[in-house]
Amino acid sequence: MRSPALTLLTISFLGIGAPSRDARGWVAAAPPPAARATLALGEVTHSLEGRTLVISGWVRNAGALPVFGLVIDASGFAPTGDLAAFGSDGIPWAMRPEAVEHFRIFLPLGKALVSTYTVSVTGSRPRQDRPAAVTRAIFPRFYRPLILPRVRVNVSAESYSLTFTASAEALPVTAVEVSVQLLVDELKGALPDFRVLTVEVPVDRPMRMRFAPLILKVVSVTVVDAVLAPSWTVP
Repeated sequence: MRSPALTLLTISFLGIGAPSRDARGWVAAAPPPAARATLALGEVTHSLEGRTLVISGWVRNAGALPVFGLVIDASGFAPTGDLAAFGSDGIPWAMRPEAVEHFRIFLPLGKALVSTYTVSVTGSRPRQDRPAAVTRAIFPRFYRPLILPRVRVNVSAESYSLTFTASAEALPVTAVEVSVQLLVDELKGALPDFRVLTVEVPVDRPMRMRFAPLILKVVSVTVVDAVLAPSWTVP
């Protein structure tokens, strides 16, 4: 005959992990694992509309179940790695298996330009096994329309020389092509004349240039073009 303490211990041990029973003794089966969605992103591209980076592409339901309530996020990062812009799009309606839908995400650009961005499907019903995501890089030449207005050039004149200084707000610009209109005196008794000088000025390095005629005045300075670095790191 077993002792009461041993009997109680045996009953408690056998009860661990036993199926749950209702009041009538029916055994409840363990719930099946939740079904998951499988999504894919494709043809992700970018364009520029004013000062807004527009990211577009397609999302496909690559699984066997209908999905709905999709949330698609885009995170844009500056060359330093800091978050520079963020935007989202959504597809609230149901997508049958193999269905595709188009998305567009707008990222307003601030002072820092986006050099890389990641697009990911962050929400769906049912949830995904593994969130669909793609990363893209943007080369400096893409931003030429935005970079040129941010280049600054200063030209100071002495009697027979010009000193150029150029800056580009830490943008990937190595040099600036500048057109300078000058009022000069040939010192031959003739009236002063206008000259146009086109020169390439390095960024963040003053450049001094000798000029034969007597310079009376710098009339205008126009930034014609910028020589962009091949990457976001300027040597």
